[in-house]
Amino acid sequence: MKKLSEIVQEFVIIEGACSAGIVTTETLAGGPPSSDLTYVLPGAKSAVVFAVGIDPKTIPPYLAKKDRLTYEQAYMRTTALAGGIAFHLSNYLGQKGYPSVPVADNCVYRPESSGGLYGDYPDIAHRYLAVRSGVGSMGLSGNILTKEHGAAIVLASTITTAELLPTDPLPSEENYCDNCRLCMASCVAVFMHPKEKTHIRLGTYEFEYSKRRHYGRCDCVCSGYTGLHSSGKWSTWSPGRFNIPESDDDIKAELARMIDRHAQWPESSGGRYFFYTDDKLRVSCANCQLVCCPDKDERKTRYKMLTESGVAVQNPDGTIEAVSPEDAEKILKNMPDDRRILYEDIE
Repeated sequence: MKKLSEIVQEFVIIEGACSAGIVTTETLAGGPPSSDLTYVLPGAKSAVVFAVGIDPKTIPPYLAKKDRLTYEQAYMRTTALAGGIAFHLSNYLGQKGYPSVPVADNCVYRPESSGGLYGDYPDIAHRYLAVRSGVGSMGLSGNILTKEHGAAIVLASTITTAELLPTDPLPSEENYCDNCRLCMASCVAVFMHPKEKTHIRLGTYEFEYSKRRHYGRCDCVCSGYTGLHSSGKWSTWSPGRFNIPESDDDIKAELARMIDRHAQWPESSGGRYFFYTDDKLRVSCANCQLVCCPDKDERKTRYKMLTESGVAVQNPDGTIEAVSPEDAEKILKNMPDDRRILYEDIE
């Protein structure tokens, strides 16, 4: 198993990963339900988890609202690559006599979790596997931070019945997170609790990150339905300007309303399909990931790009552009009410 454990980590690096590690059912013991490997593979003994970096050249133009599509394409290719690597490794291990399962990078949820689609648990939370195995460190945001790409990564895993040898978490001094809170400041959804923390135990190690509020908050913004910051001075790439309810009890109904409005927007470039809607969704946020990088000065630069990027508006032909907050107000006020109501509530 020592040799095989070395091979599987090198396998994913050769195919495009920037970091890799191994967890076992023992090293994940006591963790949240989404760290249970046997959920996706009865008899699972271990998992190979890895990160694939997103092309860093695409990030500044995206944050500055100069070029959305290039980043979206880079992100989609990275997710496809991560899934492909997990699939290839599962085949490799299967051919060697160890039943194995590749786990999708995102958008798979446990049906029995409270709230269904908007519940708490994916099939497997790669970030728990990643932080326990040393693929990266846990940031305040709950995102995994890597030495090379920061939080701008895609995680994937292959779960197997092979009894691979686990790798250790990174030492705390290698975690560059200094609680600068720019991840929180970049989040229109106010998804991360400003004070409370979530603490988890994985085997003999403990980790913490900011407590997540209702997951529907992130759905409203990261799905592109709304994106105007509470200051009104900047937005995500979404032209939607709907308010996210303060009460979690109201979020599901408001999200359903946003989805209905979004379905009536003019077609714009890019996008991809998700199982819960027949309308294509476009990458429009991920700011907490993309602002966060190891170099603190670059982090500040990226945050400045975002907050000075203006406000997104959609033209009748479907194109989306960034304009000043003042111009955005004028554009919305000059829209016919039957079009304006697709982007904001009219009193």
